[in-house]
Amino acid sequence: MRYGILDLNTIQGNATLVNSELESKTLVLLAGGMASRLNSFLNSESQVKCLTEFSGRVFLDYLLAQGHSAGIEHVIILGGPNREIIENAVGKLNYPMHFSFPEEKTRLGTGGALTLTAPYLQEKYFILSNADTYFSENPFELVKSQSTANKDAVFFMRNFETKPAFHDISEQKAHAWPDLYQTHSYTYTGLSVLSSEIVHNWHKLGLPMSCSYEKEVFNKIKTRAKFTAYPFAEIDFGTESGFKHLQSIFNKEAV
Repeated sequence: MRYGILDLNTIQGNATLVNSELESKTLVLLAGGMASRLNSFLNSESQVKCLTEFSGRVFLDYLLAQGHSAGIEHVIILGGPNREIIENAVGKLNYPMHFSFPEEKTRLGTGGALTLTAPYLQEKYFILSNADTYFSENPFELVKSQSTANKDAVFFMRNFETKPAFHDISEQKAHAWPDLYQTHSYTYTGLSVLSSEIVHNWHKLGLPMSCSYEKEVFNKIKTRAKFTAYPFAEIDFGTESGFKHLQSIFNKEAV
């Protein structure tokens, strides 16, 4: 079966990005959400968002295909209470990458769960992505072309107004945003590059053990971060409207 937007030949990324400034081959996926808003949409057997099928393929398979084609070698999946279910599913997909599944004994939130990655991080930087976000192009290829410019974090935003290959959002404007998720022009896409030092110095930065990544962690490290906008679309299917939207796209593209 040919998948259209899922066809691996279409997500190899731009060849000009081969000589990248970001050399990280580590991807951390946030996959521990409870999906309380999607009970009527998810597979009854697992109730795991990233294992929901779209056109006969679990969504996590699509993300891992993008990571593999972008040269990712190590994937750390923070699966929360679904850790074993996700680990079993990944084993059946047979990707030639190394996988780690840290155990979250108590609920730590999307931010606090990052502390569990500390023993597994071997590189200066790692790529962080939500496991319930669809990207119209391979985001991990595009991330590789970004320099951290001596910053500890890079937050990627979707730009609604202009369509440059990339551009930086001024620090002043970024810090003035009343809401990280949505502004007049930009939306956070659930994609970041973080320095491993943030995880290793969690307590020195004043970060709580249990917290939200987008809210508490962002607020603590935003002055150490760079903001980059890029032109392609993303869909967070953690809500009913987002799920229906993504389902309609996959249904149209599947051949």
